[in-house]
Amino acid sequence: MQKKTIILIITTSLVVFLIILLSYYFLLKDNTAQTGEENGGFFSFFPFGGGNDGTGENPGTTEPTPEENIPIENYEQKLRLISREPVAGMGLVEAKAGTILRYIEKSTGHIYEVELFSPNRYRVSNATIPVVYNSLWSESNTSILATYLADDNTTVDIYGLTMGGVGTTTESTVSAVKFPPGIANASVFGNSVFYLQKTDSGSVGYTTNFESGGKKQVWNSPIKELESQYVSTRTVALTTKPDSSSTGFLYFVDTNNGGVRAILRNIFGLVTLVSPDANFVLYSENGNSTVSYLYDIKNTFSKNVSPVTLPEKCVFSKKTTTLFYCGVPRNSLSGGTLISWYKGTTYLADDVWKYDPNTSSTMITNLNQESGDFLDVIKPMLSPNERYFVFINKKDGSLWSLDLTK
Repeated sequence: MQKKTIILIITTSLVVFLIILLSYYFLLKDNTAQTGEENGGFFSFFPFGGGNDGTGENPGTTEPTPEENIPIENYEQKLRLISREPVAGMGLVEAKAGTILRYIEKSTGHIYEVELFSPNRYRVSNATIPVVYNSLWSESNTSILATYLADDNTTVDIYGLTMGGVGTTTESTVSAVKFPPGIANASVFGNSVFYLQKTDSGSVGYTTNFESGGKKQVWNSPIKELESQYVSTRTVALTTKPDSSSTGFLYFVDTNNGGVRAILRNIFGLVTLVSPDANFVLYSENGNSTVSYLYDIKNTFSKNVSPVTLPEKCVFSKKTTTLFYCGVPRNSLSGGTLISWYKGTTYLADDVWKYDPNTSSTMITNLNQESGDFLDVIKPMLSPNERYFVFINKKDGSLWSLDLTK
């Protein structure tokens, strides 16, 4: 009798628990229907104001407890560590108070805003995106093209994200639109996007915007392996991916009519960076050895750049068309350095140099002396007022800012 009583009590308890659980579920479901929100998946981790991926699927992970907005110490240093956590990309913009930097963490997808003129740092979105590989930012710093690991942990998805304006001290609403699958390369100019899709017969290139409200085809070619640089309103630069054993080409594509113009031809291991006015090309030739040149497109004239560096470590001034700043390796670059550097089997120790072909090259900062470590400069940017040189350290993904006035 006692055994039956115990079984009855346990059974009754389970039934009551299931009734409570089901009641909570239907109550939550009803509330979701009224508010229009969905629970779980990629979109639940943004405080989204709208947007969807058009598939009905919601990739994503769980959201941790929000962190405190921790000020950055020693912000008045010439070389300033902005983030020890690996960063997937950043953008710079000028506000009334000064230069503001936004960046996205690689592991979490959290977006932060840093005032380069103060110790203030704020988290402006607590969106959690698993493994953000890369991000490209609009001129206004309010839109991002984010490349991240999809829900299957194998494929890569690209989303256009749009958030509030800079200067916010609270987390803002973010909307997202999924871009087409199979994008091989993308670049940004202002608030416009250019992207390449590989096909069985080659590659096709489109211009669009961060909201993906429409696209325009401007490129169609048998060439598949290309890097893009959206240079100006009407110009996209396309460079064949470098290989020290084969020659490369640089093309300019007119985004208005799709016209194509060859700029550089038959250069081994070609890597390029085009000036903002599209009149000059900084390029390196990576064959048996590595050599750097500045090419004057109008006068079809190349001038040696010394010391030798890689264009990916450089950024042009927008105020002086031939002026540029670079991370420059301390050791000489051999022909095989580029490929091993791409693969991550070789890292470089850089200093920051200022190049002015009309005068001379000048080392601005010994990065090892300032940081106490060897820094490998990638994704460099100049602030709009050209006071700050911001870059990512390739070795660990950390984010740094260098004050060029100190």
